[in-house]
Amino acid sequence: MHEGQIDLLPGERVIWAGQPVRRPLFNPGDYFNVPVGLLWLGAVTVFFAANHDTAFHTAAWVVLTVAGVLHLAGRPLIRYLRLASTTYAVTDGRVIATSSLVRRKEESAALAGLADPVVTPGPGKTGTITFGRLGVLAWASANFGAGTGKDRKPPVILVGVSDVAKVREKLAKAVEEARNRNP
Repeated sequence: MHEGQIDLLPGERVIWAGQPVRRPLFNPGDYFNVPVGLLWLGAVTVFFAANHDTAFHTAAWVVLTVAGVLHLAGRPLIRYLRLASTTYAVTDGRVIATSSLVRRKEESAALAGLADPVVTPGPGKTGTITFGRLGVLAWASANFGAGTGKDRKPPVILVGVSDVAKVREKLAKAVEEARNRNP
């Protein structure tokens, strides 16, 4: 299996396939993650500025500061790098996003259970497609997913899609047809 390959179920047919043409460094979830990261770094610095008497305090300050910096810079950077190897597909039954940075990761969702596709326009004819409107906290936790325990699934988000209006129309039609097949 090579990078970007989509695994289809028996009898499944592809309606649209593509990959991001734009890779934004930040997404709406960063409106939450960046302030939290800055507050974390500020709190760590203030606390350890007054408590740096021992080697343990200094080591703890270094570890917690590195964790804060990785939270601020690491998440957007990893997301940016992962988008370089991302492939999207919409079949007659699912929407699929496959990516690999260190290991292959596939996210999919049944079309019949999705909300209507919503476009967030980007530069030119590009944009991001979500299913229903996602709030800032949903974007912030997109890597962790929604739900609880082993049922936790991240939302499938199509980022940097070219000719986003046409793709959205194909998705809307596919979602509607899937709902009609599975009432």
